[in-house]
Amino acid sequence: MLVPMGSADAPLPDLLPAALAYEPWSARVLTGIGAAVDGSVLRAMQLVVERALIPNPENVSALRESARAMLDPELQRDPARFFAYPEPEPEPGDVELSARVLRRIEGGTVRECRIQSAYQPWLGAPAAADGSPILFEHWRHAAGRARGSVVALHGFTMGRPRFDAFALFASQWFRRGLDVALVTLPYHGVRTPQGARFSGEHFAVPDVARLSEAVREAIWEIRLVTQRLRQESGRPVGLLGLSLGGYLTALAAALFDDLDFAIPMVPPVCIGDLAWGFFEQTRHARAGGEAALSRAELRRSFRVHSPLAHPLRTPRERVLIVAGRGDRIVPPTHPSALWSHWGEPAIHWFSGSHLAPFGRGRIVNAISRHLASLGVL
Repeated sequence: MLVPMGSADAPLPDLLPAALAYEPWSARVLTGIGAAVDGSVLRAMQLVVERALIPNPENVSALRESARAMLDPELQRDPARFFAYPEPEPEPGDVELSARVLRRIEGGTVRECRIQSAYQPWLGAPAAADGSPILFEHWRHAAGRARGSVVALHGFTMGRPRFDAFALFASQWFRRGLDVALVTLPYHGVRTPQGARFSGEHFAVPDVARLSEAVREAIWEIRLVTQRLRQESGRPVGLLGLSLGGYLTALAAALFDDLDFAIPMVPPVCIGDLAWGFFEQTRHARAGGEAALSRAELRRSFRVHSPLAHPLRTPRERVLIVAGRGDRIVPPTHPSALWSHWGEPAIHWFSGSHLAPFGRGRIVNAISRHLASLGVL
C-alpha cells in the first residue's frame, strides 16, 4: 500500500565520495574504459542540456517562479504530501486493462498492454499529465507458471521496449521464470509528445513544478501497474529500474510498503545535484554565465521527490542497489548516499560505467541471488 508518511523538514545530505572496496587491476581497466565512454557521451549531453534545457534569459524568472510551489513550507516539512493523490487509489479491479499479442516467445507471449488512468495532477502545480494511457510490454508465461513479476523501468531518453528489454535484462528474468512488464514512462517512447526533439524531453523540461509533476505521474502509473499484476497473478511483484527508472524505483521503495523487491540500478538520488553537475560543465557556465537557480536552490526545489527526503518503507532486506564504479552520468556519490540513507542494505558495485556496464552476467547473478534469498526465484 501507499504509505503517506512524511519526513522532517531538513536539507538533503551532502553527497560524499563513495568508499569503494579494492578492485583488481584488470577490473580497474574496464572501469576506466567505461568512464571514458561515459565522458564522451557526457560531452554530447552537455550540448543537449545547453540547447534544450537551459532557459533563455527572458525565461529565467518563469523558471524561478516554477519552483515556488515546490518550496511551500508545508510541502517541505512533509514531502510525502506530494504523493497523497487527491482521489482515492483505485482498486486494481477498477482499472481497465486491454492487451494484444505482439509475438510469441519460448514459454509464453509478449503483449502490448494499455491501462486507462484517471490520474489527477497535484493541486497547485501545472497540469502535466499527457492524457495518454499507461503502456507496458508484458512478457508473460502461460497462466500460473510465473514465479513472480518484474516491473522494469527504463532510463531517461529511452522508452522503446526492444532496447529497454536488453538494458533491463528482460530475457534473463523471463528464462528464470519471471514475467516482465517493460513500462513506458510518461513523455517517453511512443508517448513522446509531438514537437519534442527526443524521447523524454518533456519529462525534463526546465520547469521545476512540471518536472516534479512528471515524477508524481510516473509514481501513480507504477502503482497501478504493480497493483494490476499482483491481482492478476497472485505472485510476488517488484521493481527494477535503470537510471531515471532507478530514481523512481528508489522513490517507490520509500512510498510503498508492499513491494516484494526493489532494485534501483545506477540511481540518481538528487535531481538538483545532478542538474548542477551538468550545468557546471556547459560552455555557458565555463564562460561565467549564471545559473537560473543556485545549487542549494536546485536541491531544495526538487527535494520533495528525492529518495533521500523519505524514509525507506519497503523492508530493507528486499532492496538491492546496483551501481557502477566508473559511472560519470550518475556519479557513485548518488547510489552511495542512498545506501547510507537506507541503513546500508545490500549493494552490488560493477566494473564499468553507466553506459558501459561490463560484466552484465555478474550483475544478473547478483540480482538473481538477491531474489533467490527472498524466495522469489
